Amino acid sequence: MQLNYMEKFFSIFGKVTLVLIILSVFIYGGYYLGKSNINFKKPEAVSIRDNKIDFATTEPTTAPTPVATKQLKTIIAGVAKDKGLSFDEYSVITPEDWIAKKESQTQLDEKLVLTKGEYSISIFQAATGGALCLYPGDADFEGPSSKFEVFVPLTTKDSRTLRRSGSLNGNAFTVCQKSGDGSYQQPTNYGHISIKLPTNYDKEILNEIDTIISSLKKI
Repeated sequence: MQLNYMEKFFSIFGKVTLVLIILSVFIYGGYYLGKSNINFKKPEAVSIRDNKIDFATTEPTTAPTPVATKQLKTIIAGVAKDKGLSFDEYSVITPEDWIAKKESQTQLDEKLVLTKGEYSISIFQAATGGALCLYPGDADFEGPSSKFEVFVPLTTKDSRTLRRSGSLNGNAFTVCQKSGDGSYQQPTNYGHISIKLPTNYDKEILNEIDTIISSLKKI
């Protein structure tokens, strides 16, 4: 009798112990998982637009506004060949803010004067003599010549080679043209070309002058 009672006791005790062990496993597992979840990093914030998820966005780029181009005008000038001069009639292109004026003393001469404030370009055709243009390193010349310290090379629309010639830090220039023998002379085929600038001139306007002279073309 005593034996049966002890067997029942251990049988019940074993079952209770088993249940406690199982409950402990579940409790510890839940605690462990819960603790692990606390260490998870939150996902990066995303935005939802129209049911689409954007993980990265870029600011839209705006094309730069084009620089306004100046309105241009074409001027026709020069003395006709039948007047007996050797110069060409020509066209020249200037921005609208340049004022063009033609001056003539007789039927055998013409001066085109282009001005913008204190800046001026003159192209003069008349029965005058010429001169050789000399630069540093050139040999002296016994005949009519002009010596220049600096120059800027220019090419016209009809492929003639010119030099805007002057003195260092000067504000007046003469344009010379390359001849067949490689020397530079004045006047050019378009006439005597001279440039005058104010004392404290704007280099941007001087560049504009170079562009105007480069637009020269025989017609």
